[in-house]
Order: sequence, then structure tokens, then C-alpha cells
Amino acid sequence: MVTATHTIRPAVHADHDAVVALWESAGLGRTATDEWEALIGGPTSAVLVAEAGGAIAGAGVATFDGWRAYIYHVAVSPRHRREGVGHDLMEEAEQYLVSAGARFVYVMVHEENTEGLALVGANGYLPDGDLVLTKPLASRA
Repeated sequence: MVTATHTIRPAVHADHDAVVALWESAGLGRTATDEWEALIGGPTSAVLVAEAGGAIAGAGVATFDGWRAYIYHVAVSPRHRREGVGHDLMEEAEQYLVSAGARFVYVMVHEENTEGLALVGANGYLPDGDLVLTKPLASRA
């Protein structure tokens, strides 16, 4: 997707440091190298980046396992907020998921992330009533 202010494309290996720095600055946590490789190289996921002026302006993840589709880790650099980058990342992620066969998508936004909640609400997402629980899995090497 190309707009007047930015271009959205699939991430490549060279985007790793800039995207991870963006995610960390947005409070989305650290992404290990093996996780990054799985996201950009796997057949069921895509990391999408928005570029503006040769720099990463935003990024997000779309993934579909054949049953459930998710969009998460959508972040936009403070310099490029209010330019439609987040909306366009969401739209491009939805198109990726539809092309993969998804018919319904879940988004994950931390309950205290008011800007993220506003973004997904503006894009037509509504609470579904589910509560997401997590458990870290230790490596069993």
C-alpha cells in the first residue's frame, strides 16, 4: 500500500533492529531473534512495516493458523502519529488475513493502552467478552 505519506510492505531481515526498537519504545516488549525469524519467515504470519522518508514509521503483526487470525504489536512512531499509519497498517493486516483465508480476526491490545484501544475501535473492532490468560512456557532444551 502506498499513500502520500508512507508505504506499507512486508518486513525483511534488515528491518529487525528498527522494528524491535519501535515495539520496545511502545511498551510492547522484547522480541527475540528466533521469534522475529518465525514471524517474517513463517507461512502463517507477516510483519508489516510502514515506511516514511526511508525510516520505519510503524509496524504490526498479522497471523493466521488456519483457524484463528490475530493482529497485534501495531505501533506507530510518535513522529508519525495522526497520519493514518496505524489505520493503514490495520487495513493491510486485514487484507493479508483475508487472502490467507481468515473470516474473523482478533486483536490484542493491553487494557491500559488507550491509544491502541482508540485505534482498533476506530477500525470497527468491538469487545467480544473473552478474557485472555497467558502463561510463559520455559524452554525445555
